[in-house]
Amino acid sequence: MTDISTPRNEQRTTGRKLVVLSPTVNIAVMTSALEAVGMDVVVASQYGGAVPPEKMDTADAIVFDRLQMMVVADTSPAALAVMDELMKRGVILSVEDEGYVYAIGAPALHPSQREYLDGYRAGVNGLIDHLLTGGARAATQGYTSEGCARGERPSGVREGRPGHELHEPGTRPLDQGKMTWGLNAIGIEKSPYTGRGIRVAILDTGLDSNHPDFRGRKIVSQSFVPRETVQDVAGHGTHTAGTACGPQSGARGPRYGVAYEAELFIGKVLGGPQGSGQDGWIMNGINWALSNGCRVISMSLGSEAPPSNWYRMLGERALRENAILVAAAGNASQRSRGYIARTGSPANVETILAVAALDSNLRVADFSSGGKIDIAGPGVDVYSSWPLPSGYNTISGTSMATPHVAGVIALMMQADPHASARQIWQRLQASARRLNLAATDVGAGLVQAPVSARTEPEEPIGKQSASAPTSPSAPGQDSLVESGRGQPPSAREPSTR
Repeated sequence: MTDISTPRNEQRTTGRKLVVLSPTVNIAVMTSALEAVGMDVVVASQYGGAVPPEKMDTADAIVFDRLQMMVVADTSPAALAVMDELMKRGVILSVEDEGYVYAIGAPALHPSQREYLDGYRAGVNGLIDHLLTGGARAATQGYTSEGCARGERPSGVREGRPGHELHEPGTRPLDQGKMTWGLNAIGIEKSPYTGRGIRVAILDTGLDSNHPDFRGRKIVSQSFVPRETVQDVAGHGTHTAGTACGPQSGARGPRYGVAYEAELFIGKVLGGPQGSGQDGWIMNGINWALSNGCRVISMSLGSEAPPSNWYRMLGERALRENAILVAAAGNASQRSRGYIARTGSPANVETILAVAALDSNLRVADFSSGGKIDIAGPGVDVYSSWPLPSGYNTISGTSMATPHVAGVIALMMQADPHASARQIWQRLQASARRLNLAATDVGAGLVQAPVSARTEPEEPIGKQSASAPTSPSAPGQDSLVESGRGQPPSAREPSTR
């Protein structure tokens, strides 16, 4: 699949290392040990939790003390010797290669296929327009050449009559009236919640700050991409931010935003017109989001990498900070041809919520990856905001399903502000609309907006198991480890559905 696999002209790893530290590490002492061999060490808390991209580019080691993780660029013999010693002492739990991540859009078509399908659709739409409107032409929503260039699919879906009921898989699709089919499908009209008081971070390609639907709204933003501002040049981030936290009423078209009163934090972690980045940029964005009190972190991004202990521990440590990481499952499948790809990274670890995509008939999208799936959301022909001048676009992907789920989580957190992140995760799955589809395709089912508060205590998600064991400290090594901070966090085992 072209949208989340590594381009042929890029290596699969950056040459840097991703390091998971023991939760009992003494950051100051460890930093001194690294600096003693000449390493330039940067600590995230010195910059308010957001390391400047230029520092990420030049430093030998970047320590995210809040996450108890670091990125190491210096692979000199002296640096490796220190890291080896730290691992022997149990200060370092694991070391992995840093890889590339990409915005997850809809699968790209070959130009000849697109030309044929566009022409075919235009003919069919023209005939339908003629029959239904007596010859009056109905405009398609958000059809832009920029979106096509990125492999995103303009839908050709038109606004329909409001008031239609939800149908079972395989029957006619939902119409769009006052709100998108996706918002109808998740029951947003029945929910009294707006996301007020909940901070939601969108880690993506940024946001079009000039968009009329976000103008005048308080938005906290930060770019983690070297030499780029937060301004969105890809469109992907503006679209996902719109679905998760767009306005109750846009400048035009149906309502498309779920948690329209949530506090919006935009972290640009993917750069360029195609939307690509590095794992370290994601770590920087998550550290920033948690430092700012964000409880929902939406990531419509990924790669075809296998499950990573680094991402598993990242999700676990976010949960311990009462936040949920939500990620797109990936679009690598071709189900119509009998091929179902495995869920991509980082959604393929058990501590990060994996989101699959459904179409308006509540069937799993042809492109939606499967395997480790927690829940599903609307992800085909999704209308949302887009950078000017077009303003709006209708595209498909598990990227589009993910912010639907992130927005609903914000509503649930508003409904019960005292519930833990683990309780919210469990409620999200317990309240999902069950579908006659495999759990490996849609998880617990279609995400549903909350209609009332729930305050009764619940059991945490799944069982708890030890993560990576730490080696006991040898005599004279206690200065590297702080006492009284408990054992390493445990990771959630996959829940049984």
